[in-house]
Formats: sequence, C-alpha cells, structure tokens
Amino acid sequence: MRTRTTDTYETSRREVMKNLALGALVAGSSGAALTGTLASSARAAEPAPIKMAFIQFQPHTVSSAWAKGIQDVLSIQPKFGFQLLDGQAKADIQISLMDTVINDGVNVIFVQPVDSVGIGPSIKKAARKGIPVITLNIDSTAKHAAHIEMNHYFGAMEIANAMGTMIGGKGKVAILNAPPGIIIRDQRTNGFVDGMKKYHPDVQIVADQVADWDRKKAQDVLSTILTAHPDLGGVYGVNDSMALGAMDVAKSKGIKLVIFGNDGEKDALEAIEAGDLAGTQYTDVFQQGRFAAAVATVLATGGVQASAFAEQGHLLMPYVIATKETVGTIQTYQRW
Repeated sequence: MRTRTTDTYETSRREVMKNLALGALVAGSSGAALTGTLASSARAAEPAPIKMAFIQFQPHTVSSAWAKGIQDVLSIQPKFGFQLLDGQAKADIQISLMDTVINDGVNVIFVQPVDSVGIGPSIKKAARKGIPVITLNIDSTAKHAAHIEMNHYFGAMEIANAMGTMIGGKGKVAILNAPPGIIIRDQRTNGFVDGMKKYHPDVQIVADQVADWDRKKAQDVLSTILTAHPDLGGVYGVNDSMALGAMDVAKSKGIKLVIFGNDGEKDALEAIEAGDLAGTQYTDVFQQGRFAAAVATVLATGGVQASAFAEQGHLLMPYVIATKETVGTIQTYQRW
C-alpha cells in the first residue's frame, strides 16, 4: 500500500510540474530556465530500485517454492529486484554470499541458514548496515527482523503419534536425520522423540542416523540400519527426501515399513496417495514465501531499520499431517 500511494503521489506531482513547465514556456526565456530546474528535481526524486536477495541452503524443491512465492509478491510491485543465490549446503559459501549482498547494498536479505550459529556474525553485520534479515524455516541464533516457519516441534509430535498408532503402539523405529548444527533438526527430532514418549512409550527408537537431507544417502543409511534391526517397523525422515529414500529401500526389499517424512513436497504427497509413504507434515511453502515477501516489502518501503527490532518477528505457518485420509485436502495449486 505504501508503494502504490507513493506512486500516485509522484504521478500527481509530475502532472503539476508538467503544467507549470508549459506555462513557463509561454512566459519566455525565464520560463525555459524554470522548466530545466523542475525536470532536474523530478529526476532526482525518482525512487531508487529496491533490491532483495535470497541465499538458499541449496537448490531443492522447498527453496524453489519459497523463491516462487517471493517473486509472486515482488513481481507486481515497481522497481523491485530479486536475486536467488546458492549456498551449496556450505556455511562458508553462505557467509561469503552474505558479505557480497551486504556490500552490494541490498535492502532485505532472505536466508535459510546452513549453520544456525555460523551465520550469526553475518546477520549482525547486515543489521549494522541497516539491512533486515528474514530467515525461512531454519532459524539463526542471532536476532534478526523476522523468522517464518511451520511448527516443527509440534508437527513432529503429531507424526510420532500417527506412526505409533499405525505400527500398533509397539515395536522399533528409526530416524533419518539432518547434520548437527541446525535448529530445525533439533526441533523435528525432539518433537518426534517426545511424541513417542508421550503417546506410545512402548515404541523404541533404535537408531538416529544422519542422512544429510539426501534421498540416495538415506537409502544407504537405512540399508545399514536394517542389517542391525531387520524387525524395524517404522522410519521417520526429518525431510521428505530422506523419507522417499526409505520408501525406495522398502520397495526394493519387498518389506512393509511405516514411513513418514516432513515438509510436504509434491513427490511425497503422490507417494502417500499411492500407498507407498504413510505420511508427512505439509505446509504451503508458496504461501510461506509470499508472507516473507510481504514482510520484506513493508520493511523496505516503510523505512524500518534493522536496529529497530527489539524482538524478532515470528510467524508460524499452519500445517497438515498428510496421510491417506487427509492428503486429498491439499489442492493441486498448493503442491510444490
């Protein structure tokens, strides 16, 4: 709203200038000098382009959907520029990219941290330069303007409850996990562990192994776990890629496992509909990106400095535990 009001004001002001200039031309040479002065003032008053950058963790369906959601909002606004940059799943690459966009004078930075602690000094550097930082789904320990995520902890508790029910309230399950150092890893793991303790205390979590968010790595890790625990009943992948890797193993070995993922990407939803995956925690990632862009637009056009935030804004996206019974409620346009 701020941007459109400003544009209307600028248009009206230019019309007034135009009429004044025409009158001055009739008046003679002194009018010509006035025309030049007014034209220079109008050019000087043109707003500078507003630049935003999203430094993703690495290319993935999730970050691609965020980027699309962000662009949905920014594309309808004048003079907004947007860059999507690849952190390559490396903290040092993300830090270097943060330095680059800060030095380039961007107005807002979106980031999904590879290392929640390691990115902290870069976020503080941006704040000193007056640049707000918005984190997506993975938070940082450094205070910043806003954080937008699904409710990882309570969603994981619900996954534990659903999985425990599906395996009959007892048996063995395994976790395919992300690398340490990421807040989302702890939230999704702790929620699952606490959920099993609360709802299904007779279910044993017999393995918690890192599979690096990756489908192929998850296949290898689960194959090793099954060697030690051939009677495994369930698998929880803290993202859908790892859950789909577990599904691949179950199908190749012809065994029945109750497998849940987390995020709700389109491939996982289709696997649930096919009966190959038990469920996932879904959130509308397009909408998550749109919310982030709306916040960024307010910050950038409202002249709000990063140092103005005594408390970090925190927006929790609604979620659905998608199973065979509920997956149909997620519409085609909501799938990413």
